[in-house]
Order: sequence, then C-alpha cells, then structure tokens
Amino acid sequence: MSAGTKRHRASGEPPLPPLDLAVRVGRTPGDPYEDYIAMGQSLRQVVLSILPSDWTFDGRRILDLGCGAGRTLRHFLDLADTAELWGCDIHGDSIDWVERHLSPPVRCFRSNVDSPLPVADGHFDLVWAMSVFTHIADRWADWVIEMHRVLAPGGLLIASYLGPGVYEATLGEPYDESRVGMLIQESWRPLDDGGPSVFHSEWWLRRHWGPAFEILEVRGPPVRSDGSSEVGHSFLLARRRDPTPTVDGLERIESGEERETAALQTNVRMLRRELGGIRPSAAARARVRLRRALLRSAVGAPALRLRRWMRRARVR
Repeated sequence: MSAGTKRHRASGEPPLPPLDLAVRVGRTPGDPYEDYIAMGQSLRQVVLSILPSDWTFDGRRILDLGCGAGRTLRHFLDLADTAELWGCDIHGDSIDWVERHLSPPVRCFRSNVDSPLPVADGHFDLVWAMSVFTHIADRWADWVIEMHRVLAPGGLLIASYLGPGVYEATLGEPYDESRVGMLIQESWRPLDDGGPSVFHSEWWLRRHWGPAFEILEVRGPPVRSDGSSEVGHSFLLARRRDPTPTVDGLERIESGEERETAALQTNVRMLRRELGGIRPSAAARARVRLRRALLRSAVGAPALRLRRWMRRARVR
C-alpha cells in the first residue's frame, strides 16, 4: 500500500474497493489507488463544470450509469443530504461492494446488458455515463432511448466518448472528423474483459443522438501546439427532448450525407487492418498450443530426442 493510500484511509474518507475492482474501471501505469482517487476527482470536476450555471442538486435524483465500485460517486457523497445518489453497473461484485460500503447514502442496483433499467419513466433528473457508450457497440440506440426514458422532461445526460485524442493515440493516424462516425474496434471482446472500443465524432452524435437529446455542449481534450489533441476522453452535455424517438430513427443513415459514407469506409478499412493483425497472432497461438499438446502426448519425448539428434547432425 502506498503512503498516499494510507493517508487517504486515515483521513476518514470512504473505504477503497479491493484492487481488482479498482483496476477494472481502468488500469494506469502509476499507483492504482492514487490514480483511482485522482480519476474520480477529475470526473467530479467534469460533471460540475459542464452542468448549466443555473443547475442545482437540491431535491434531484442522480444516476451514475456504469458506476463500478463508486469511483465517481464517492466524490459526491457530500451532496447526499440534498440529492438522491444512485448507481448501477452490470458487474455484480462492484455493486455488492457499493451496497456494503457506500449505501447508505448511495442507492444502487445491478443492471443488465440487454434489459431496461428497473426504474420508472422519468425517474432521474441527471444521468452521467462515464466510459459506458465507449464500449456499447450493437445496442447503442436502445441505450440512448433508455436514457431518454429514465430522465424526467428536461433532464440532463453527461456522457464521455472516445474522440480525437484517444483516436490518434490508439489508432496511430490523424483524426479526420469528416471520416469518423461511429467506429468500432475489437467488437469480439466481451464486456467482462473491457468490451469493444467505440469511437464517435461530434457530427455523428449530433445527427444520431439528436432525435433523443439536444446536445448543449461538447468538450474535447486540450489541443497541442501542433494541432493534435491530448490523450483523453471527450464529454457531451445533452438535454432530453420530446417526443420519444425510435431505434430506426436514431440508426437511420441520412441520404446524401457524404460523411456517413466516409465513416463506413473508415470502419471497413479499420476492420481489415484488425483482421490482418489477428491472423498472424492467432496462427502463432495455434502453433504454441499444438507444440504443448505434442509434448504432453506419448510421442513427445521421442520427438524431442529426434529433434536434438537432427540438430547435432547439422552441426557436424
């Protein structure tokens, strides 16, 4: 345990979760607990700074969608006297820990990948989703509509997304807004292993989330002097709008929109690049598995002796 973590525990702050729950929401090269605390504090500042200037937490219901073990919620406990704090996550162990250590005041429930949230329509005034839509590939429109359903009229949504900074650092090429829509990488990775990485561009979010939400603000990472973006998530603030949209309405590709075509071409190009990298690595893994199976078999020892004899013969 680091000195910083010991000081944190001695300060009367909420307890820290087990290490496996802390690193589940993001591994860092530094001290995992110090970075866990720092990221939660940073996300609190994002929420407070992006909310409208006339926003108040008094009497409001707040949901942290994908709360994990409370990385962000722990930094809002000072508001629990005036606001209802809720958290949900698909990871049962994380929710169990929140129930034992942060509840009360936090109210929490386990959510399901495919099912609606077990709350009434219009239950929340504010939902934030940090590193959630960055991993939802197939049913993104259903989840946008679900956010619309659980928010009260005029309710607010804050969501992080992978924009230019993470795109350039991860994919190794300049970010071209007009050629990126919704780009999915590692679509085969299960959610319990981090899930796919899903990138978005601002124009695509305004077009495809627009029927459900009025996007009030988009905030990207700082831009360097050379025009590239620093590595970091982007964030949007959106207000629920009526009427309730349909999945088809959100997913519909606008006819004649050249950026839609360019974005699909980028998806195809990146998928081909991914497949090109998978085949050699998959073949290498298959060779290793075959060799291990051979060595464990009845012919393993004779095969090794034959290989050594052949090597000595070549040397002679």
